[in-house]
Amino acid sequence: MEKNTDRYSSALECPFCGQALEPPAEVKAGFETFEGGRCACGAVYVYDRTGRKLGEAMMEALLLINDGDYDKAFSAEEGGYEEEVVTFYERLGRFAAGRDRFGERAPKFYFLRRKPL
Repeated sequence: MEKNTDRYSSALECPFCGQALEPPAEVKAGFETFEGGRCACGAVYVYDRTGRKLGEAMMEALLLINDGDYDKAFSAEEGGYEEEVVTFYERLGRFAAGRDRFGERAPKFYFLRRKPL
C-alpha cells in the first residue's frame, strides 16, 4: 500500500505506508500506560488527546517501539527513526499529516518507525 498523499483523510492511516489503522487502545510499555497502537509496517503510534504533549508522546512511542525497554528507548540514536504527526480536526472530522496547520489545539497521533538499515 502506498503512502497517502491526500491532504485530509476520514480515517486514521499510517503516514508511512497508508494502511488503515484501528483506533488507539490502552497500551502498557514498561511502567507506563497510554493510548496507542502498531501498524503492520513496523510503525507505532501514540495518541495525544490534548495536542499539547508531543514530547511525552515521543517518549511513550520510543518505549512502545522498544517493547518497554527503558535503556533502549532512552539511548536511541538521533536520526535512527522516522517520525510523523497526524492531527485530527474534530470540526472537520478529518485527519491530516503534519503538525496543526490552523494553530488550534487539536488531538494528535505521534508516529515513529525505525529507519531501514
